[in-house]
Parts: sequence; C-alpha cells; structure tokens
Amino acid sequence: MTSNIKIIFVEILLSIKRHKSTLLGASIDLEIIAVHAQIPPHLMAWCLDDTFSSRFVRQDPSISVFLSQNTESKHVEYYWEGNETACEMWIVENKGSGGLLYSGKPTPDFWLLMRDAEDMGGSEEWVKGITSISPVQLAYPFPSKKHSKLHWINALSHL
Repeated sequence: MTSNIKIIFVEILLSIKRHKSTLLGASIDLEIIAVHAQIPPHLMAWCLDDTFSSRFVRQDPSISVFLSQNTESKHVEYYWEGNETACEMWIVENKGSGGLLYSGKPTPDFWLLMRDAEDMGGSEEWVKGITSISPVQLAYPFPSKKHSKLHWINALSHL
C-alpha cells in the first residue's frame, strides 16, 4: 500500500514539474537583441548608458546556469535601473566561466533582453542606437523562432 502511494506521489510531482516548465517558457515574452562587441561587460553597459541616457547596474551575484549536467557557468548580468515605470531591460554576457549560453552561428557576445520596449521606442530604435556604438560590430533582433533555444533565460530570477 505504501509503495502505491509513493508511486502516485511521484507521478503527481512529475506532472506538476512538466506543467510548470511549460508555463514558465510560455510566459516569457521578450524581445531579444543579439550584440556582437568584443568588449568587457562593464564597457558595454557604459556604452548603452552613454548612447541611450540609461543606467545599467550590475546584478550581483552573476547568474548561474547549468550548460550541461556537469557544467555550471556564471555570466555577468546588468539590469536597467529605473525600469519600475517603463520597460524592463537586461544585458547578459554570452560567454561565462563555463562556456557560452548560445553557441549557434553567428555567436553574439551579449544579449539585450527587453520587455515592453514600445515605451522606449521599441527594439528597432535600440538596434539602430546600438549599431552606432563604435565597439559594436553587429546588433540585430534575435529571431523569435529561435527563442526556444535560449534555455538559460529560465534561469533568470527576475523573469
């Protein structure tokens, strides 16, 4: 009798876990800009602050993501201070202590995540502004059909 209860309990837990992960993935509604700029994260944040009159602040501790079962990687993240009244934005470094968050080609150096970006001119205006920054080689909206490949987004505590 006890073993039957354990089996039922495990089945319930597994179904809840699957349901939760499906909801989490579906509820993340972001515009994502891939940025190619071989500069340190603090300089990327400073360049965005200078270009857009924003204030990106480093999130401590760095985000921790498991790239595989055995590989944990820490990545620098900055958030836009002042996002309580407008859109929310984060800069995340693609290369961390244990590897890349995304290694598809072309491989970006940074991710700019935006929620409700219409209030700030939308992602198109940000792409234009980012490409005007001298250390930036390339910036483009990351295709929404590829968003599902960015599993690390679920590790961000604020989403």
